[in-house]
Amino acid sequence: MNHPLTASLALFALSLTSSAQTPLCFESFDYPAGSSVHNQAGGSGWSNAWYSDFSGASGLDAVTPGIDGVGNKGHINVEGEGGYRKPDVFLAPELEENQLLGKDGGVLWLSFLAARPAGCQDQFGGISFYEQFVGEKLFIGSPWASGGWGIGVPGTGDFPVAGSSCDVLTNLVARIDFLPGDERVRLYLNPALPYPQTGEVMDMLVTDFRFNEIGVRSGGTTAVGGIYNGGFEIDALQLSSGASGGALGTPFCEGVAGACPCGNDNDGSLGAAGCSNGSSAGGCALSASGSTSIAAADLVLEAEGMVPAQPGLFFQGDNAINGGLGNTFGDGLRCAGGGVIRLQVLFAASDGTASTSIDVSGKGGCAVGDVKRYQLWSRDPVASICGAAFNLSNGLEITWGA
Repeated sequence: MNHPLTASLALFALSLTSSAQTPLCFESFDYPAGSSVHNQAGGSGWSNAWYSDFSGASGLDAVTPGIDGVGNKGHINVEGEGGYRKPDVFLAPELEENQLLGKDGGVLWLSFLAARPAGCQDQFGGISFYEQFVGEKLFIGSPWASGGWGIGVPGTGDFPVAGSSCDVLTNLVARIDFLPGDERVRLYLNPALPYPQTGEVMDMLVTDFRFNEIGVRSGGTTAVGGIYNGGFEIDALQLSSGASGGALGTPFCEGVAGACPCGNDNDGSLGAAGCSNGSSAGGCALSASGSTSIAAADLVLEAEGMVPAQPGLFFQGDNAINGGLGNTFGDGLRCAGGGVIRLQVLFAASDGTASTSIDVSGKGGCAVGDVKRYQLWSRDPVASICGAAFNLSNGLEITWGA
């Protein structure tokens, strides 16, 4: 098995504790080496112990050495099974609904280290989300017979990432936005940050679901005529809640509820966003990360849903136009106005994202206590929905501090 992440695992482990996110539950499988995890109750944020007893055989053992550089790791021992455990749903009221996780408006992050070890012939392996006694809802890991990493959607299909390999130790991070209707799932492989904003290798909508149990599973060796000798290895399993980077500011002036100029309301797939454009039905979403500290000068304005390779202007205004509802302008809504300051012009990346690289408060001449409004204007010259060839994001209100 290849180990390209070995040198960076210590940094990864430290980064889990340095974010503004809210960790919900964590498991590093640091039980005695060679022991079954069945009825073990280590880690944090769980409502029960592990279940991994299948006709007297242990489905999931703790083995040495740990992938995360600490203690041990989990190794699946029963083909097609592994171990199952329930998060404490009441630790996440922003996600909990009827004792299930997945309330609309919430954001869930899953992260874990995984690999198919040398000699293993299992055809799938990873983490499944379940509604207990109802069924599997979503799978993150190595989909069936893909040899790589990806997403599995029961009843729909498997979606592997081209060029990835489950034989290479990988840090998998998935973000799930629970939306009205379908949920949005983004997958990242070996991201530089524990809660990345950009760089996803997969971004898709999946059928609306709720869950209350996760399964660590792998299998499929005998299905391809092999002799089973153990399954995938998993470590540093964590579920967290919250928008990426510790979202800052208050979004306003969204392209919804008939507000857009030619019926081009966004479909909600990007959350708070402007009117839909020729590249993104979800519109262009403006958010911020870092902090609102003028002294720290680390606030970053982040846009997604732009038209790839087209320019956009990040700008600042004193006022929220029309009481925060905005006025129609081009294919979208003008939300921020009064004392407008042009902050930075950037071209969207191939995935439709752009992030400022300047001192926003400095360029905007902000003082402690100032309330400013921010927006992005961007070009849409080829597939402009309303014909104006430009559009705008939602507005974002920031209150600056010391």
